Amino acid sequence: MPAAPAPSSTGRDALADWLRVSALVVGLVRFLKLGSWSLWLDEVYTWGDAHSAAMQNPAGYRVIRAVVEALGEGPTEAALRLAPAVAGFVCVPLTAWAFTPFAGRRRAWLAALVVASSAWQVQWSQTARFYTMAQLVTLVGAGLALRGALAGRGARWAAGLLIAAAGALFHPLALVLCAGLGLAALALPPGELPEDRAAVRKATFVLALVGLAAAPVMWTRVWQRYSASKGVEDAVAGLQHFVLATGASMTPGVLLLALGGAWVGLAARDRRAGFLALVCSLNAALLALASTRAVVTAQYAFTLFPWVALLASWPIGVRALRSRGGPALAWSGVAVLPLLAGLFLYLTVERGQRGRWREAVALVEELRDPTDLIASTPAVVAEFYLTGATETDVRHGDAVLQLDQWGARRLEPWLRSGRVGWIIVRNDYLQQMSGEQRARVRRLMEEECALVRRFPVPALGRDLSIDVWRMGG
Repeated sequence: MPAAPAPSSTGRDALADWLRVSALVVGLVRFLKLGSWSLWLDEVYTWGDAHSAAMQNPAGYRVIRAVVEALGEGPTEAALRLAPAVAGFVCVPLTAWAFTPFAGRRRAWLAALVVASSAWQVQWSQTARFYTMAQLVTLVGAGLALRGALAGRGARWAAGLLIAAAGALFHPLALVLCAGLGLAALALPPGELPEDRAAVRKATFVLALVGLAAAPVMWTRVWQRYSASKGVEDAVAGLQHFVLATGASMTPGVLLLALGGAWVGLAARDRRAGFLALVCSLNAALLALASTRAVVTAQYAFTLFPWVALLASWPIGVRALRSRGGPALAWSGVAVLPLLAGLFLYLTVERGQRGRWREAVALVEELRDPTDLIASTPAVVAEFYLTGATETDVRHGDAVLQLDQWGARRLEPWLRSGRVGWIIVRNDYLQQMSGEQRARVRRLMEEECALVRRFPVPALGRDLSIDVWRMGG
């Protein structure tokens, strides 16, 4: 990495300028290979649910459907992912905009570069889901709220939090971030003057009363429904899943630098660093608590990621490094270079960490007769590609048999008849079955079928490969 000059006497910060250009350039990778990766289960559900009247957080579905219909090419991979990709790119400069008054240009643009370089953020930017849209709205709200807090404008702080809460129209995870911000503001508001901090506390207290009034509705309509369908039997296992998945997604390197940033800020008795560390800690604690009752995956911490990135960037703005380009540049390199290496792998050998459904279904289409049976797990994606992406009621398919324990039993008469069938299976979905169910399906494939082709995806720690098997005949 080139050496960065120190800030000039006119106030220009060359390192901040370099970070800004780098962040914007790296941010553009969200549009690379946007249509190359096959869709996966949740993306197919997005298109199907966009045509349903029963949508819990409708904004994202409507945006994606509107973009697809405006492009006029049908639900292609690129069309379905364009809106999340645009939102993901916009989140890069928005991160810097939101945090600059609070943390300074240098820290804010390094945080933006960390967001831009994250393969995790790129993956959700290239996925037909709504996490980048929720992140975008929370950044707009947070930027306004922080400006209000620093100016001692309680009404502006409250308005910013309400805008951030509107991210729940895209995903309820936005409310968790707002709860963390509110609790942190009550404990350690970021204003410099006592009267500024009092104004923030007063506005936050009023919002808390509104939140308490709305809590019963959110509890019954959102949390109880979710926990009923995604409940966990083992609280420790649920917490472990959240911690490991989130740590891997944000990357251990970024999290370690965030701990370092918190230590540097707290050692200097920096009130803003303390507020930032408290926001991150409270959000992590709320999500961890929820994970003991229901499945909480890493993406539920997605709106928190820019705040973690800012905390990891905090040391380059401390007084001792403001006029010294070398150490600040070195910290920036440690933060960003491992992420760029992971991003390179994501875009190349890991093939976007997507199963190669489109290729597998195309192979079966080439080899099968029209009367051949097709079974798959999950059947939704295979049927979506098999029917030419024309179906919208994707949750009630009939062209592909779902290969679960009951599907395996239904295949046995087909095998006895001597007729030909095809099995398309993404191997990690078999791990979600019970041991007995998985053994039954495995036995059927290995004893009664012939492996035609494997479509591997060398993603670390996950088996995203798809196998195509031929049975009977």
